Amino acid sequence: MKLNWGKSLVLAMILFIGFIMFMVVTMMSDKGYDHEMVVEEYYKKELTLNEKIESQINGEAVKEYVQLKANPNGVLIRLSEELSDLKTAEFSAYRASDITKDFNVKINFNADREALVNKPLISGVWEFSLSFTRDGKDYLLTDQINIE
Repeated sequence: MKLNWGKSLVLAMILFIGFIMFMVVTMMSDKGYDHEMVVEEYYKKELTLNEKIESQINGEAVKEYVQLKANPNGVLIRLSEELSDLKTAEFSAYRASDITKDFNVKINFNADREALVNKPLISGVWEFSLSFTRDGKDYLLTDQINIE
């Protein structure tokens, strides 16, 4: 069989379409490429948006008094002297690319105003949230940290 430019062009197109179809099927069926980009119960969470915005504004006022240090072994939270009366808080970790790695924990601060969240963190971008109530006001601090 002799190949001319017409047959070569059709053959090249068939091979290209076959390659694209192979890639689409591979990407759709492989769990390694499955990334969740939303949180559970999205609409229920957004109903409390005004309270969240108010808590974030309150959190910005005390952000300089809170220090987060994260590494693959966990997160260390340190409070300055201004927040010495704070004893408990809620800590959340959110990873956009893998919903199974998200977690929420209640933390207690020790006498040195420190708390350790001892959860292993895989490398990548994490969004951490610290929420607490102080003097009847809700506070929410968020920070995005890249774990290496």
